[in-house]
Amino acid sequence: MTATRLLVTGATGFVGRWALRHWCVVHPDVEVWACSEKPRPADIEAHEYRQVDLRDVAAVREWVAACHPKHVLHLAGIVGQAPLADHLAVNVVGTEALYTALADGDRAGELRVVQAGSAAVYGAVRPDELPITEKQPHRPITPYGIGKLAQDHVADAMWRTRGLPVVRGCAFNLLGPGQPDTLVPMTFVRQLADARRGATDRLRVGQTSSRRDFVDVRDVVAAFDLLFEHGRPGEAYNIGSGRDVSIQEVIDELLRISGVRVSVEVAPSRLRAADVPCVRADVSKLTAETGWRPGIGLRESLTAMWQECAGEAGSSDS
Repeated sequence: MTATRLLVTGATGFVGRWALRHWCVVHPDVEVWACSEKPRPADIEAHEYRQVDLRDVAAVREWVAACHPKHVLHLAGIVGQAPLADHLAVNVVGTEALYTALADGDRAGELRVVQAGSAAVYGAVRPDELPITEKQPHRPITPYGIGKLAQDHVADAMWRTRGLPVVRGCAFNLLGPGQPDTLVPMTFVRQLADARRGATDRLRVGQTSSRRDFVDVRDVVAAFDLLFEHGRPGEAYNIGSGRDVSIQEVIDELLRISGVRVSVEVAPSRLRAADVPCVRADVSKLTAETGWRPGIGLRESLTAMWQECAGEAGSSDS
């Protein structure tokens, strides 16, 4: 990558923090500017930082003009169980504000933009449609998935109408150190750490037969890096491990890693009304065009998460 200045949105999030670490180590010659809706944390790894809400059009335009980036890694957005209106306001309207500001700049033609997409856009995938390619029909079943699909359309429209070169990296089920506590498998890791301290004697789970394609956040950030150089504007690229594992397998692995003994209990509050039985990515397009392959296996990811959460010896920053 030859950018002299990279702008990272959503820099204080799970992926954002790992992206900043990646560029600091792999591209020390790149000047990284970062922004988030949150105030600057003391440990943020960026040359410049500003608190910016993407819904504030004037603030977005001012920050883009000040940064004058060559590359943009767009990670900002709402995740989780927020109302659809919130997802649309930030992930869609906020993205439009950012991309319009970029397209209106005097270096729009030289820009490269990588947008963090999500496999949630695929939604209700049938077993006969596996593995999921980028041509898979979109049937999102959550507000998050709907919002991310609309965001994808914004990116496509900006490329077609304004020539803004946006590449979409469609990440499957992320995991790794620093994952939010509300997501699988970190919700299990936290409960096991509590059990180790004697705070509980059970692990509360949801549907454990569901199968997912887990990919380490550090591998995903590396894929985003490669997409800057090799990704084709207007295209989407799946980023996953290429294999599916059941939630039960993840639980079993964590029990082995932690050595904690607990009773596993299905909690009705953790069950979803609509659940896709199996998700597995076809990553052949990404591999063929960028050379990317996942390098961090499930056990390594889970071990790093357990070490971080339980305070055991071992590094989670590799």
